[in-house]
Amino acid sequence: MKNRISSAVFIALCLASVSLSLRGQTSSAPAQIPLPPPENRKDPSVTEIVDRANKALRGDTSHGRLTMTVVTPSWTRKLDIEGWNKGRKMAYIVIHSPPKEKGTVTLRRGDQMWMWMPHVERLLKVPPTMMHSSWQGSDFTYEDLVKADSIVVDYTHRLIEKKNGEEFDLYKIESVPRPEAPVVWGKILFWARVYADGQVAAEREEDYNERGDLMRVVSLSEFEVFDGRRIPTRLECVAPKKPGRKTTLKYHDLRFDVELADSFFSVGRMQK
Repeated sequence: MKNRISSAVFIALCLASVSLSLRGQTSSAPAQIPLPPPENRKDPSVTEIVDRANKALRGDTSHGRLTMTVVTPSWTRKLDIEGWNKGRKMAYIVIHSPPKEKGTVTLRRGDQMWMWMPHVERLLKVPPTMMHSSWQGSDFTYEDLVKADSIVVDYTHRLIEKKNGEEFDLYKIESVPRPEAPVVWGKILFWARVYADGQVAAEREEDYNERGDLMRVVSLSEFEVFDGRRIPTRLECVAPKKPGRKTTLKYHDLRFDVELADSFFSVGRMQK
């Protein structure tokens, strides 16, 4: 397989994959909605669960603020990030702090990506050779931003286990690459919550290489309800082979269904 990254949650989930408006609102714990008896429940297809969980933090369009914290054995770094997202192909990410990175912009349009570095006034088109590099020193790569929906289109899925609960059912799903799919993971294990009202939220992802070694774990937690939507507001990524290292994302301000024209995601806008 070609060496290309696929992640169900980066971030689909991650930097520009944001959703509701938390500013000025009071959060509440997820409502305790009793599920119907197992014999009366209609299970969505496994592929549908993966697709809906992958889209849950992104929506059709979105805008939000989050803090990314990168911890290593020798240093810790925090970035204040603002991101806009449209569909699965466009993302615009601005770093507001720390001062050294302030004003740095990452733009994604389709499978292409650019970076604007204001301190050196340089616009860089991210080449294929750089796509597997760490994004801003984190445990995520540039490729993760581009391939946000890869787990949906490049993998086939089967149910491994289902646990019925009072508030939600928990599905454990195994995803394996389609023949000749341009991905690096040899297998992905994916846990998703399916609530009684049909909402789906990712809870955990484990990424394995072709030899079956566990390479990366993404845990989603601190689920909250905003405008009737359940979302995880904290994501943590660790690489078992890199002890003492982790990347955490904490969402603060999130909005769904904002008006965004395609022209918003332009190279010219990056330098303004």
